[in-house]
Amino acid sequence: MRSHSFNIVALQVRIYTAREVENELEIAKTEYLQASVGVTPTKIMIPKILDWYMRDFAKDVESLLDWVSDQLPSAALGKSIAKCLAHNHSKQGKALSEVVQVMPYDFNFRYLFAVQPLLWEG
Repeated sequence: MRSHSFNIVALQVRIYTAREVENELEIAKTEYLQASVGVTPTKIMIPKILDWYMRDFAKDVESLLDWVSDQLPSAALGKSIAKCLAHNHSKQGKALSEVVQVMPYDFNFRYLFAVQPLLWEG
């Protein structure tokens, strides 16, 4: 299982192109989820921003975890989420609130720029 040190995961400042905006937003979403969701054998850690806007994606925490798993192309992270839930929530009877940890949001503003090659369309 992937363990994660959650110091700060910032939203990146990016420039999107009109032609590829939907694809670019999908990539940004995937990269953010991969960087900000973590799993240990006993905990699933999600960023506070997902908790705040959970109702945009899911009806409850369990369906939010399903949504996160579906959004990530890495089968390993999705399997780790399922394995952690199965072991701790289903087998050991722990409440979901004991398994899922919401990481605090850092309100300090800073720029984080994505490094991408410049493409000239002209």
